[in-house]
Formats: sequence, structure tokens, C-alpha cells
Amino acid sequence: MVSLGELREVVNWQEGLISPSVLFDKELYREEQTKVFEKVWMVVGHEDMLRKPGDYVTNYMGEVPVVVSRDMEGELHVLVNRCVHRGNEVCLFDRGNARAFTCSYHGWTYEISGKLIGVPMEKELYRDEIDHDSWGLEQVRVASYKGLIFATFDQSAPSLEEWLGEDGCWWLRNYVLVEHLGGLEALPGWHRYRTPGNWKHLAENFIGDDYHVIAATHVSWLKVVQEFTQKGYPIRRAAASIAAKRYEVTTGYLKGCPMGFGNMVLGQQAYEQDLALAEKIGHDAVEWVRYRNSRFQEVMKEYEIAPYSFQNGAIFPNLGLMGFLSPLAGRQFLLFHPRGTAEMEQWQWTMVEKEAPAIVKEVAAEYAYRGQHMAGTIAPDDVENQERIVEAMRAPRNWRKPHNYRLQLGHEEEAPQGIPGQVGPNPSEINQRNFYRFWLELMEA
Repeated sequence: MVSLGELREVVNWQEGLISPSVLFDKELYREEQTKVFEKVWMVVGHEDMLRKPGDYVTNYMGEVPVVVSRDMEGELHVLVNRCVHRGNEVCLFDRGNARAFTCSYHGWTYEISGKLIGVPMEKELYRDEIDHDSWGLEQVRVASYKGLIFATFDQSAPSLEEWLGEDGCWWLRNYVLVEHLGGLEALPGWHRYRTPGNWKHLAENFIGDDYHVIAATHVSWLKVVQEFTQKGYPIRRAAASIAAKRYEVTTGYLKGCPMGFGNMVLGQQAYEQDLALAEKIGHDAVEWVRYRNSRFQEVMKEYEIAPYSFQNGAIFPNLGLMGFLSPLAGRQFLLFHPRGTAEMEQWQWTMVEKEAPAIVKEVAAEYAYRGQHMAGTIAPDDVENQERIVEAMRAPRNWRKPHNYRLQLGHEEEAPQGIPGQVGPNPSEINQRNFYRFWLELMEA
């Protein structure tokens, strides 16, 4: 076991040396559930999932099951999915619409807002002595940023905007949630599966590991796409060229909550490629690609070189982002829920730009489902790597030598500057080092 006093030795993020024990030590995992998952703001859904009063979806915050709901007055709530009487789950479905939840064990009933409103035989057995206001479902602090819903167990945590930071809010507002384009629309349902691996490993994979994409893991997929394109086979794919110059963006760099964006593209080269692909799809697609580019130009007019898009990213602790490279790709939001040191659940939902024409939404969804989904052509590669890592790291003897996170160490600023956040070269491991810097701060607090 690694003691908390030894953490600085095993998490030497400044030199890019991180011990595998931070992934597989069971005592650290238990500490992490309190010191990380009970202290941070976590994404639990999007307001478009809760369009009507009474709508709800279930989710997790760490290992804690929660219900995200909209009450009859339109207010958002995040409730711990645990009956206060005997601890049974009160909401049994992934999503739906209801006025109340009734526990299947003893029948205690709670409003969609969490207030206790009914107890069987209350007058006879409890003598009307239950304080309904004190025995409702546990309420979790909730806030929304441009539709993305966050929650935290920590009542003393800073405001959500302060937590995200000015640079983080800029990237979320403009490039993740595209406020200036009317926001995002959630496609129905979650895509969920269990996989071997520690939640941190996939979080760091999305926050900045673009090295594996071009070096080994997804090379076969890239070759298939290239071959199909050369032979003229019809294939709908996000357009931004693999050959385009890419960069990596870090917000919360060295201070604050880490947010990372990989494969960030500058300038108009990717736009021209998107436009060429849109011409093959139809008039509506062409008009949308032109319109959204003009809107981006307006919003970014103060920047000499503005970002066009990014491919992958993550928000600490456990939200992954994928598919933001092109307007013709579906936006994928992935949650990595911890289930022990060597297992996690991946929960994923897909969003499209709300005001885009129907054909663009159709193409975007198709691209998302063929790629970073368990039945797609990309995600299975990542899962296989996680399986092999768990097998190789099962023996604590293999934790002695630290993992190498030294890619681009000392070269973090070798990229165009002037864009919100720290811009660096791609691929690199800048964002992974920043991820573990913040994880260490929380664990030591």
C-alpha cells in the first residue's frame, strides 16, 4: 500500500514519472472516493435530456447512484438514489417522466424534487410524527453551464464558473456547447458497458493521449479510411485532415481544475475540407457548414489565429469528449464511472448541433455510432488495451517502476499563443501531467 505521505514520490508529475500504484492500489482507491469524488464538480447530464417537468435520468457520481430531475416548476435537482428508510434505490429506470418515486421495499414515496410525501400506514405506525422535510432524498448541489449539468457533494466548493476557470468556460461555451449556434440537442438513450481498467486511465487517454492514435492503437482504422477514400468508396467521415497541423490545449494549467483538448486545429484548412465533404452530402449541409463558419468568425474576430475545432478532450475528473473535429461528426460525451481499481463502467451519450439541418444530424449521428462506440471501429481498440494493462499490472511487483509521462516535457509552450488556455505541441503528455498534478492536490488536501 502507498501511504498518503508517499504520494509526492509516486506522483512526480513535474518530471513525468507516475507510479502504476495510483491506478491499482486499493487503499488509494478508497481514499479517492472521498477526496476526489466527494469534492469536485462532476458532469451528470445535459438539460436537453430533461425537456419537460417530471423528466429524469439516472447517473452516478463516483460510485454513488443519483437521479437528475426537473421538477414541476422547472427546477433542476440531483438526488442520491437511496431511500432514506432502508437504503433501497427508489428510481429503477434509466430515464422517464414521473411526478414521484416510490420505494419498492416499504413504499416510501418522494416527489420528483426529492421531498418525502408519503409513508404507508404513517398515522397508525408513526403517529404522524415523521418530519417530512427532514426525511427527503439527499439533495446534491447542482449547477448548469450553458446546458451542461454539473453536481458536487461539497457544499463549500467554489461556484461552478470559478471551478471551471475563465479559460475553461471559454472553451466550453464556444467549442463544446456552441452557444452561438443555438447549443446542442441530445439524442435519446445512454450507451453503457463495463470494461477492465481504472477510470483514470481512460480519463487521461481522452484528455491528451493522441500519441496512441497515430503510433499504434488506431493505425488499422486510419489505413482502412485511407484505402476506402483512395478507391472512391462512399464513406462519410469527419473531414479535418490528419495531415493538418495539430495542437493541444490545457485549461487549469498548473493551477485549477484540468480541462484538456487534443488535436486542436487552427485556421481554415479544415473548414475547406468540411465544405468539400458537405458538397457530397447536399445543399443543406453546405449551407450549414458555411453558416456556422461565419458565426465562428464573428465570435473569434478578436483572435489573430482562431481555433477551428478539436477532436478529443476531457474535463476532470471523468468526462471524456470525442467527435468535435467537424460539424459533420456527432458530439460524444463519455463518463468513466469507477467500479474498483481495475474495472469501470463507460456511459456515453451523443449530441448534435440543435439548429443543424436534419441531414447533417443524420450524418453526424452515423459517424458517432460507427466510431467511438462499443460496436464501432475505434472504441474496441481502446478496450483491448485496457484489458492488457490490467493483466500486466495485476502483480504489485510491476508497480515498482514508474510509467513514463515525459512526452514534450520542457516543450509545453512550443505552439502559437494568444488563445485562451495553455497551447502546446501535439501529440504530448502535457495534459496527463496536469491531470495528475490536480489529482495529487486533492488527495493531499
